Amino acid sequence: RYRPRLPGGELAPMPWPVSLYRVLNHVAWPLEAESGRWTVFLDRLMIFLGFLVFCEHNEVDFHYLIANRQDMDNMLTGLPTYLILVEMQIRCFQLAWHKDRFRALLQRFYAEIYVSEEMEPHLFASIQRQMLATRVNSTVYLLALLNFFLVPVTNVIYHRREMLYKQVYPFDNTQLHFFIPLLVLNFWVGFIITSMLFGELNVMGELMMHLNARYIQLGQDLRRSAQMLLKKSSSLNVAIRYRLNLTHILQRNAALKEFVWFLAKFMELLALGMLGSILLKTTDELGMMYYTADWEQVIHQSDNVGENVKLMKLVTLAIQLNSRPFFITGLNYFRVSLTAVLKIIQG
Repeated sequence: RYRPRLPGGELAPMPWPVSLYRVLNHVAWPLEAESGRWTVFLDRLMIFLGFLVFCEHNEVDFHYLIANRQDMDNMLTGLPTYLILVEMQIRCFQLAWHKDRFRALLQRFYAEIYVSEEMEPHLFASIQRQMLATRVNSTVYLLALLNFFLVPVTNVIYHRREMLYKQVYPFDNTQLHFFIPLLVLNFWVGFIITSMLFGELNVMGELMMHLNARYIQLGQDLRRSAQMLLKKSSSLNVAIRYRLNLTHILQRNAALKEFVWFLAKFMELLALGMLGSILLKTTDELGMMYYTADWEQVIHQSDNVGENVKLMKLVTLAIQLNSRPFFITGLNYFRVSLTAVLKIIQG
């Protein structure tokens, strides 16, 4: 399975939920780009078999709902897990269909966006603090996964043969030669679904917060370059050099804006809403960042009138390009922010 690498070729560090996602979920996680033909064939075969297992679970879960349609309490007990099963099947196998794009996204992220601890220790520490709630969320999902192992224990203690989920089979699934393989498939589906829930959340959170850090870094570099030029450059070339620096900053700004990668999912809305608000606030300040980047001091010190005019036009363009903040949308329907999430929850 694909393992992200940094621009220097060394293996990229991954947070533990993303590492678990890679290990547990062979359906969604991509293969290495240079994987052989037989490896790709085996991977696709496993995905196809996994899809059939999900279809089988859909049938017996839905059969339980039909069998208990007159008993509202029992039906509502099985309904949430059935809905999650359907949603996860759609999302997981849709991602399996686009594995190569997912790998390309990760490659670009680690090549262009990822902020390493060695390069920016303060920004990296800030990212870890912002992702703390997401890590806690992942721990809760992991505890739910471990809770599945209590079912076989209680089956042995109380001499029962119960499945992990509310299911009704069209045959006697308590016969041992049926029960054991079906229980194993229950566990496999549980691992795939749970790893999807916390894996997607952490991957998208990492993308958002490292992108947010790059925007912060952009503002810091712009202010730093203006201050250095004002101290060291002569009055004739200060505007030229500042315009070149500003052009480079704008190119980096444009590259960051192109890094748009996903659709928000309802299951992760609360956590992504907080992270989306952080990114929205940072990009909302970009227009002001260019306005307050000491360009007026550069023009005041510069004696080159022609370059001053070019610099003013470039600053105006930079402010106009960043007059609208960058934000994540959920299905192009709403902006992913904490305010939007609270409105959905209230509704």
